[in-house]
Amino acid sequence: MGRQAERGSRPGLRSAFTLIEVLVTIVLVAVALTGVMGGIRALGAADVKARDADRLQRLAAQKMSELVSITDPRTTDASGDFSEQGFSDISWTIDVQPSGAENVDLVTVTVTRGGDAQALTGLVYVRPVAAAGDAGT
Repeated sequence: MGRQAERGSRPGLRSAFTLIEVLVTIVLVAVALTGVMGGIRALGAADVKARDADRLQRLAAQKMSELVSITDPRTTDASGDFSEQGFSDISWTIDVQPSGAENVDLVTVTVTRGGDAQALTGLVYVRPVAAAGDAGT
């Protein structure tokens, strides 16, 4: 018993957390949870942005394949939207430049939604138009 009195502890009492220790722990857990929730929110925003970029890129590829199927991309509309597919807030523009090779144009399709844009550039074969006298050859 003499040793317990020397240490400053009382017989029959258990050691426990103090109020300060509990409050500090609560504050640390709250700070950690705030950081984790901010990270989860940032991941969600990045996921939405990636899905939007993917949608814009797929629509640009769709428009590019439409251009490949027509005779001359220079004769089509230079801009429009995707309201037929249900995306009236997404617009597209086409820029056609000569590539330097005969019957081949450099086509850039840019798809825009709000402040985000995706561009797809490719070479498109332009079918030569037969002259009226060339029909029998």
